[in-house]
Amino acid sequence: MNLSTRARVAVVGAGVAGLACARELTAHGAAVTVFDASDSPGGRVATLVCEAGAYDHGAQYLTVCDERFAAAVRNWEAEGVVQRWNGRVVAFTSGGAEDKTRAIERFVAVPGMLRLATHLARELDVRYRSTVARVWRDDAGWRVDCVDQDPDAAAVTYDAVCVATPSTQAAAMLRELTPLAEIIATVNWDPCWATMLALPRATGVDYDAAFFSDDPILGWCARDSAKPRRGVVPGVAERWVLHARPRWSRRFFQMDEAEVAKWLTRSFSARIRRPLSPTHVTAVRWQYATPLNPLSQTWLWDAERRIGAAGDWCGGPRLENAYLSGVGLAHEVMR
Repeated sequence: MNLSTRARVAVVGAGVAGLACARELTAHGAAVTVFDASDSPGGRVATLVCEAGAYDHGAQYLTVCDERFAAAVRNWEAEGVVQRWNGRVVAFTSGGAEDKTRAIERFVAVPGMLRLATHLARELDVRYRSTVARVWRDDAGWRVDCVDQDPDAAAVTYDAVCVATPSTQAAAMLRELTPLAEIIATVNWDPCWATMLALPRATGVDYDAAFFSDDPILGWCARDSAKPRRGVVPGVAERWVLHARPRWSRRFFQMDEAEVAKWLTRSFSARIRRPLSPTHVTAVRWQYATPLNPLSQTWLWDAERRIGAAGDWCGGPRLENAYLSGVGLAHEVMR
């Protein structure tokens, strides 16, 4: 693609992969439009803000392995977007507890994980509350139809399309458009129920986060209020995020949110052996939380049709993989 002609590219999805893809394309001269059904960017890089404070109820932190991502994280750190999180992290197994604090360096966006997405989205043309009904092609190029779309927007054509949504949604969108859809459809997902607690008194536990492989319900907990620059809410001593284990989340996927919150709160109370009287409790269900069998490819690109896909289901489930997937797809588009 000759980007000197100001090629137009549509990106579907404003999560980390989609935003990374859009930024890379824009940096190399493309005119990019990002479509997302939500009213804010981020996907699983989410921060729930309520009267009891802010909670990172999706992705909890980011880690770094690849030098390309390390360079991006260094820039974000210099810009004040992320900080190192030095909280004590423990893993509980049937054999006991193991300190994982120094096992890997962890970073969090400040003042919440959503900050990473809003930083990536800055200066991009992102169309929020734009649910993509279909992507299709005619002689003029690719078109993106959204629910309740403005007629002028519907008339716009694109030279390429990049889909950065959960694989299930991407496969449905790309069906009959490219053979890539069959590959994408092979990825399976685990859901996750998350519960947020505001506690009027400190728990007194000696860790800030924990993995649980020996609990039938609880899989993770984090003292969100102990992360850097999370702020203080009057009457709230600690804010915790609890994630249910995948098997439990699958089994009770349709359970009422209030019931889920009760179960996870009771499980956490039992684990720390302290009664809890939260002043605020809420639950959120993540349908596409963790890809069980992410593709070995870092991204997918149909050069003939000029359509591709990226996400944390390509190359691995971490935020780093999502970012590198989006950047890699952008480079393919620019060839």
